[in-house]
This record gives sequence, C-alpha cells and structure tokens, in this order.
Amino acid sequence: MHLIIFYCLISSFVLLQPIYGCNSNKQETLSIATFNIAWLGDGKDPETINRTSDDILRIADIIQEMQSDIIALQEIENEEAIQRILQYLPDYSAFIGKKGRSQNVGFLYRTSLSIKDLGEYSPIAIDPNRNRPGYVVQIKKGNFDCVLMSVHFKSTSRYDSTDELRIESRNMRTEQSKRALSWMDSILQLGNEQDLFIIGDFNDFPKRKKDQTLQSLAESNTGVFLTSELKSCKFQNLYAIDHIYASTSAKTRYISGSERMIDIHSMYSKDIAEKVSDHCPVILQFDVSQVDND
Repeated sequence: MHLIIFYCLISSFVLLQPIYGCNSNKQETLSIATFNIAWLGDGKDPETINRTSDDILRIADIIQEMQSDIIALQEIENEEAIQRILQYLPDYSAFIGKKGRSQNVGFLYRTSLSIKDLGEYSPIAIDPNRNRPGYVVQIKKGNFDCVLMSVHFKSTSRYDSTDELRIESRNMRTEQSKRALSWMDSILQLGNEQDLFIIGDFNDFPKRKKDQTLQSLAESNTGVFLTSELKSCKFQNLYAIDHIYASTSAKTRYISGSERMIDIHSMYSKDIAEKVSDHCPVILQFDVSQVDND
C-alpha cells in the first residue's frame, strides 16, 4: 500500500523544519537536495540490498515528500534501477552516470524544470576502478540559472582494515576535494556562470579537526558548505556527511533557515529504514525571484 506522508505534518520526522513552512511560494524558490539511496539496484541478482516493491514505494514517497526541484543522487546501479523509483513519480525524470560501476551518481529532477545534461565529470574519479565520476547539469528556474555537480567521494570504510589503507582513502578524498574546487574555480574564471553547486555524499564533514579531507573546499573563498552544521540522522552525535556546497554568488540566493533533513530512522523501524537508505535526504531552498547576476 502506498505510503502517504503529509508535507506539513512531519515535525516528528524532520531534524530541521524550514522557517518558511508550508506558505512558501514554490514559483519563487528552487529546492535543491541530495539523497544517497544506498545500493539502489535494478532488482536483478545479485543485489547488495534486496528491496521489495513496498521498499521501492517507501523510497518514492520519501522523494515525493522532499518536494524538491532537483535531487543529486548517489549509489544508483543503472538506468533500470532509477526507473523502479520513477514509475511512482510521474512528475520526475533522471540522468544517471555509467562509469561508477554499481554505484553511479546523477540527478532526479522535475520535468517542468529547465535542464541541460552536461554528463559525467571524470577527473573526480582519482582511480576509475575505485572512484566515481561526478555528474554535471545546468538548470534554470525563474531568474536563477546555475550549474550543479553531483559527487560521491571515496569513503573510509570497514574495508580499510589497516592504517595504510585508511591513509590512502583519506588522501584520495582530499584529492577529490581539490579537483571539485578546481572544477568550480575553472568555470568561475570563464566568467559566464557564477552560480555553482557541488552536492552529494562527501564521506566527511567540513568541521572535522583531525585528518580533515575537505579542507580545500572548507577553507576556500570560492564557496561555502551551507550544510556544515547539520548532524547525522543515524549517528546524532556526529556531523552529517551529505552536503550542499555553493559558490559565493549562489549563496546569496540561499534562504536562511530553509535547510531540513528527512529523518528516515525516526520514521521507520531499523529493518525498514535500512531498506530505504543509511543516509537521510538533505534539502535547501533558494530564491529565484532576484534578478540574474550573470
């Protein structure tokens, strides 16, 4: 049975409720989000996470609840995998990369949104056999046009069983951070576009004091992590690792207090939540009524 989640009645499920609430004029705002749908497969064996039709419906409901214009996606196996979700979301379509093996990145977007597919950005994949490229799109809504890149940086996981492997993974993530910033800087230097975003699973947080890997982005004057204060929904004593990084120009359109995270782990039991994802969606709003500056 399809799960219906009412947008204005979820205060117990959401870590951060937007100040503008349910009275926001959607025509004057752009809602940008990121969602790592852990190991979303195409339903064919072998599957890392076996999901039933009810599990797929729950994911679709979460996305519907997000009410976002565009969502950076991570850990999507292929086009067939995202189609399992899209069959329940008639107002959305998607672009999914192909060079990330079983964990591709991409974007889910409202079909009413003006969007241009710019494809995969390979330099983010330091080691193509172990890393994923970024995925880039250009969008426009109202007076706001911008370029976004979805990323999924290298993790430091339980498979990094030695100090050497952990150091290697951190070094790889550090280099990905540098390359993402270089991508943003290179576009800004061309002067044609000032509004840029790097969005996704950074597998780290910008406030880390020891073994920081996002230092290039966090300390740059080029942009800012708008989500640096967010805490993890799964481990509430830790900071979140899913972020939205905006160029200085794009930041001026950010609607202060609009950030929210849909806490999947408060909505469902542990077993059900893990079939949705081990990540929670992060959503921000931006003003599209201001006159374009580029």
